[in-house]
Amino acid sequence: MTEIKNCLDSICEKIDLISGDQSLIDRSLKVSLNEFTEKELSQENIRKKFLTPHPQFTSNWLDNLQELPPVDFLNDNTSQLFTPPHYKSVTGFKFHRAGLEGSIVGYSEYTVPSEFSTKTSKNSLSITREATSKADSVRGRPGYMPFAPGGVSILEDNQKIENFSRDNNGLYNVAPGLSRGILDELEEEKDQTEFSNDVLVDLKDSEEISDNSDFPSSINNHSIESNDDDNERENENFDGNDDTDLDDEVNNNDSSVVKSTEIDVLLPNEITFGRIQNHIESIPKSKDWAHVVDVNKTIKNFRELVPSMAKEYPFELDTFQKEAVYHLEQGDSVFVAAHTSAGKTVVAEYAIAMASRNMTKAIYTSPIKALSNQKFRDFKDIFEDVGILTGDVQINSEASCLIMTTEILRSMLYRGADLIRDVEFVIFDEVHYVNDQDRGVVWEEVIIMLPDHIKLILLSATVPNTFEFANWVGRTKQKDIYVISTPKRPVPLEHYLWLKNNQIKIVDSDKKFLEVGYSAANNLLNPPAVPTGPKNGDKTDTNGRGGRGGGRGGRGGRGGRGGRGGRGGGQLFISPQLKNNSNGRRPNSNIHGKTTVLQLLQHLKKESLLPAVIFVFSQKQASSYASMITSVDFTTSKEKSEIKMFVNNAISRLRKEDRELPQILEIRELLLRGIGTHHGGLLPIVKEIIEILFARSLVKVLFATETFAMGLNLPTKTVVFANTSKFDGHTFRQLFPGEYTQMAGRAGRRGLDTTGTVMIMVGSELGSPESFRELIMGTPTKLQSQFRLTYNMILNLLRIEALKVEEMIKRSFSENANQVMLPEHQRNVKINEDALTKLNRESCNFCDKDIEFVVSKIDLYRKLSADLIKFYAKFVNGLSAFPKGRIIVFKNDDEPRYVGLVSNLDTTRGTLNVFILSRKPADSFKDNAPFFSTIGGYVKRNMPNHFVLASSFRQTSIPVASVEFITKLTLKVSPWILTKPKNPGYREAIELLASMFSFQDQWNEFQKDLKAVEMAIVSKERSETFQLISSSHSISCPHFVRHYAVENERYKTQHNIEQLKQLIHGENMDLLPDYEQRIEVLKVLNYIDEDQNVLLKGRVACEITTGFELIITELILDNFLASYEPEEIVSLLSVFLFQGASNVTSGPITPKLDYGKAKIKEVVTSTLDVFEQHSVLVTQEEAEFLESDRFALMEPIYEWGRGMAFSDIMKLTTIPEGTIVRVITRLDEVCRQVMNAARIIGDATLYEKMELAQEKIKRDIVFCASLYL
Repeated sequence: MTEIKNCLDSICEKIDLISGDQSLIDRSLKVSLNEFTEKELSQENIRKKFLTPHPQFTSNWLDNLQELPPVDFLNDNTSQLFTPPHYKSVTGFKFHRAGLEGSIVGYSEYTVPSEFSTKTSKNSLSITREATSKADSVRGRPGYMPFAPGGVSILEDNQKIENFSRDNNGLYNVAPGLSRGILDELEEEKDQTEFSNDVLVDLKDSEEISDNSDFPSSINNHSIESNDDDNERENENFDGNDDTDLDDEVNNNDSSVVKSTEIDVLLPNEITFGRIQNHIESIPKSKDWAHVVDVNKTIKNFRELVPSMAKEYPFELDTFQKEAVYHLEQGDSVFVAAHTSAGKTVVAEYAIAMASRNMTKAIYTSPIKALSNQKFRDFKDIFEDVGILTGDVQINSEASCLIMTTEILRSMLYRGADLIRDVEFVIFDEVHYVNDQDRGVVWEEVIIMLPDHIKLILLSATVPNTFEFANWVGRTKQKDIYVISTPKRPVPLEHYLWLKNNQIKIVDSDKKFLEVGYSAANNLLNPPAVPTGPKNGDKTDTNGRGGRGGGRGGRGGRGGRGGRGGRGGGQLFISPQLKNNSNGRRPNSNIHGKTTVLQLLQHLKKESLLPAVIFVFSQKQASSYASMITSVDFTTSKEKSEIKMFVNNAISRLRKEDRELPQILEIRELLLRGIGTHHGGLLPIVKEIIEILFARSLVKVLFATETFAMGLNLPTKTVVFANTSKFDGHTFRQLFPGEYTQMAGRAGRRGLDTTGTVMIMVGSELGSPESFRELIMGTPTKLQSQFRLTYNMILNLLRIEALKVEEMIKRSFSENANQVMLPEHQRNVKINEDALTKLNRESCNFCDKDIEFVVSKIDLYRKLSADLIKFYAKFVNGLSAFPKGRIIVFKNDDEPRYVGLVSNLDTTRGTLNVFILSRKPADSFKDNAPFFSTIGGYVKRNMPNHFVLASSFRQTSIPVASVEFITKLTLKVSPWILTKPKNPGYREAIELLASMFSFQDQWNEFQKDLKAVEMAIVSKERSETFQLISSSHSISCPHFVRHYAVENERYKTQHNIEQLKQLIHGENMDLLPDYEQRIEVLKVLNYIDEDQNVLLKGRVACEITTGFELIITELILDNFLASYEPEEIVSLLSVFLFQGASNVTSGPITPKLDYGKAKIKEVVTSTLDVFEQHSVLVTQEEAEFLESDRFALMEPIYEWGRGMAFSDIMKLTTIPEGTIVRVITRLDEVCRQVMNAARIIGDATLYEKMELAQEKIKRDIVFCASLYL
C-alpha cells in the first residue's frame, strides 16, 4: 500500500509540473492519500479515479468559468471590469486513444496558434485566415497575402513552432531564439530516468494486483504490436555478421531480458516518457503523377459508378466523357486532350454542375476576352447562376460559375481574393495556349499559385506530350492527374487541293495520303510536255504560237494552248528571287485573283459545302477578298430580313453617329449577302454580330484570320486555306501542323455532317508531297514552356516572402525535366554516401600527410594535359607531336592503359590511327594511377614492367582526347613493317621496340612551344601542378598506387555527391542567372534593398501588370504625370500599349505632349542601359520600343479623351478601328493600376486625375456592352 501511495505522489507531482492550471485531470489528485480507506485504494478505484480522465468538466471548474466579477452599477466603476487577462499558452495537451472504447494510450503536446495570433490576409497564407471585407473578396487587394500554393512547402507560424526543440518527453524545452532550455542537459536526463523508472515499476505492481483489469489488457495488446515494429526497425541496424554475438548476449542475460520484456509489455509504446523513436526519412521514389486512361475500353457499369449525376444529358456520353465524369466524381483532377468538336465542353459543364450541387464555385478561364464573353452566353443558357469577371465588367461575382481570363485569375491569386476559398474547380480551356510566347507564362504562374484544395480540369486540343505536361502539373500540385484523350475525331476530315477550278482529294477520311491525288494535281498544274517536232523537214516557227504543251513562245508569241505560260490559264512565270523569297516579303502567288475566288465560291455553293470559313493571314487580305465578290449573294429574302433586324437591334445601343461608321456600313452590306469578315481590326461589337450570325448559319462565307479558330465554338461544314504561309512577326513561314490542325478542326459539324471538308487553294506553285504530308498529317506542336521572369512577378514574390522566386522557377514547366529526376538524384546521393563510408584507406606515414591534396592535383593535371594535347592536334605546328612512328601512352575511360605507335593523325575527326604495342596489363588497378615516367623512381617503384611488348600488333583508331602521355621516342622505320613479319625490317623494328620498353621508367615527355597565349597559360599551370605533385610526400609512398586507388575513388564519389546536390538544390536552373541579374537591377534602381526587402518603388511596380512596370513606376515617382491633364496622361500611357506599325507615322501633337514623349524616351533609354549593364535579357518588345513607332496613337487617344467622336478619330489615323478600341480598353486597366499606385504613395491629386481619365475614355462605342452579356 505504501508503494502505491508513493507512486501516486510521484505521478501527482509530475502531472502538476506538466499541466499546471490547464490540466484536464481532476485537481483531487493533490488530496492526501491518508484520507482514503484500503477499499478506496484498491487498484480498480485508483485507476478510475486518478488515471482515467473524466468525460465531463468538474463542477468546481465550471463554477470558476461562470463566476462574474463584482460590479458596482450605481457607481459605474468600469475599472472593476479591467482584470488581468488569463495567461494564454501557445501549447496544449491531447490524449491518444485506441480501440472502440477510446482507451487512453498516450498523450502529446500541440500548438494552439489561434490562442496567440490572429491570421489575417496581411500576415498569413492560411486558407483558414480571417475573411476580408466584401469589397475586396472578389478581386483581392494590393498588399494582401495569397493563399498558400498547393504542392509548395511553406511553413506557417504554427508549423515553424512544430520544429522547435523537444525534450525526451516530447515537450518543448527551448524557447525560440535561445540556444538551450532552463534545465541542464545532464540534470534533465537524470530526472527523466528516475521518473521513467518509478512509473514503470508502479505500473508493473498495479498489473500484479488485478489480472482481470481492462486497463492493462488494453495496453498489453497495443504494446506487443508496437514492440514488434520496433524490433524490426532495430534489427535493420545490424549486419548479418553480428547475429551470433547478439544471440550470445541474450542467452547470458536471460533474466534481465525477461524482466525488461515484462515491463515493455505493460507499458505501451505511445506512453514513451523516456523513450525516443528515431524517424529515418526514406528516400522518395520517382513517381508518375499522370495516369493515362484507356478510352478504348467502354465503361459498361457507368451508371453504377456514378448513380446520381450532377447533370443529365439527353444523349449518350462518349467514353472519354464518361471517364472524365467518373474521375471528377472521385475527386480527381483531369487533363482532357480531345479533337476539335469532340465534346470537351461537356466535361466543363459537368464540373460546373458539380460545383453548383456541392455549393462551391467553379472558375472557367479562357485565353482571350472574346471567348470569355461567348462562354458566358453559352453557360447562361444552361445554368442559372453564372457570372463573369473581366477588366471592365463584373457581373454576378457571387455566382457558383465564374468566367474570366487567365490574367484576371492570376491577379486574384496574387492579391489573396477571398473568393478563392470557395473554389472547387478551375477549368483551363485551350491549354495549348501555354505555347504563346507572350502570355503562356501566365498559365504556368496560375497553375503553380493555385491552392491545394482546388481541383484542376485541363482542356486542350490533341498535343503529343500530354503525359509530360500532366505529369508536371501533378508533380507541381502533388495531385494525381488523369490524362484522357480521344482516339479520333467524331467527324472525320477529308483534305483537298483546289486548283484550276478542280477539287482534288489528297488525304482521305482515314488519314491516308493519296499519291494518286497529288500526281493528278501536279499534272494539272504542270502538264507533261508533248513533243511537237517539225514534220517533213519543216522548220519550227520561233515567233508563232507554240503547240500544245509547247515551250515559251519567241518574241511577241505565247506558249501553246494550255502549256506553260500559254494562253488559257497556264502557270505564271515566277522569278527566282520571288521563289526564294529571300527578302522576307510576301510572295505574289499567295494572293488569288477575283476569278479564282468566285469560281471557288460557286463550286462550294453548287456542291452544298456551305457554310465555309476561308482562312487568310492578314487583316488586309480578309477585307480585300470580301470586297472583290460584290456580285455574289448567298441569302434568301427571309434570311436578309432576319439579318437586317438583328444588326439593327445590335447597333441600336450605339450613338447615331457611331451607327454610321464606314466599317459598320460596309460590314452590314456584306452580311445582307451572307458574307462576313473576322479579324482583329474590326470593332468588338462588329465581331460579335458576325459570330452570332455565323452561329445561326446566316453567314455563309466568312473570311477570317486564325484568331477565329482560337477557342470560338463556331463549327462549319468547310474550311478553306487561302494559303499555307503566314507572317509570324519576324518573317514569312509555313504553317505548323498544330496551327493547321487547329484551324482545319473547325470543319465538320457534329450531328449534321458525316465528314468535314478542308481545301487548300494552290497558286502558281505546288509544294512537294512531303510538305503536304507534314502539314496535314504531321505531329502537332508540343506543349513547351514559355516561362520567363518579369519584374512584376519577382517583386510580388519578394513581397510575399514565404514563397521564394527560386521555388517558382523550380516548379515551372521549363524545369520539369530536372525536377522529374530529383528523386533519382536523391537516391544516388544516398548510394554514393553509403559507398563513401565504406572507402577506408589503411594508415600510411607518407599518404596521411597530403594524399587528398595530391589526388585533387592529379585530377587537375590530367585535365590540363588533355587540353594541351588538344592544342597539339588543333594547330598546324602541333602536328609535329604526332608524326608517323611516335610512341604514345593512351587510355580510354574504363579500359586498360596501352602503348601505341602513331600511324597518322585525322584532324577532321580528331582521331589517331595507332598500332597497339603492349599487352593488356596484368594489374588493371594500376591503370587508374597516373603515369609519371619523369618523376625519378616513380614507375620503377609503383609500376615495374607495367608495359610488356605484345607478340603481335593490331591497328585501331583512338580519339586524341584519350592520349595520356606523348614520349620523345620515335620509331624510325615505317609503322606498316609491324604488319609484315616476313619483311626484313620487321626484326629490326622489334629489337628497337624491345629496347625502348626496357627503360620505360625513364621515358621523357614531348614538349613544344606553340607560341599561343592560351597554350602558354595551360602549359604554365600544368608545370606548376606537376611540381606540387612531384614534391609531395605521398608520391614517395611505396604503396602509392594502392592508396591512390582508394583515395581517388573517394574523391570521385565526393565529387559526384557535390554535383548531385547542386542538381537537387537547383543551383543549375537555367533561369537562375537571369533572376540574379534582375535582382541586381532592382537593387540599383532602389526597388528593393540589400536584404531584398521590397521598398516603396517596388510596391508601386507590383501594381503594374500590363508590362513596362519599371518605366511606368519611374514616371509616377518622378512626379512626371503631375503637370499633365487626364486626357494628356492617357495619351502618354498609350505608348506602353500600342505596339506600333511600320506603315503608320505619328501625327502632330501639342508641345506639352512632345516634351512628355521625349521624357518617356529618356526614361526608356536609361532603364535599358541599366539592363544592359547587368546583362539582363530583354524582350523584343522592349528592345524595339524606340525603333517602332509606338507614339502613333498619342494624338487619337488625346482627342478621344477630350470628347471627340469616334468617326472623327478615324479621320486622324489609318490604324484599324479594332486596334484603337483595344488600346483604349487596355488603357482603362492601366488607369486603374496607376490609381492603386497613387493610393500607395499617398498622391491624392494623381488619384483624382486617373479617376477622371477613366471617366473620360469610358464612353460610346469603345465601351458599349457586349452582345453576349
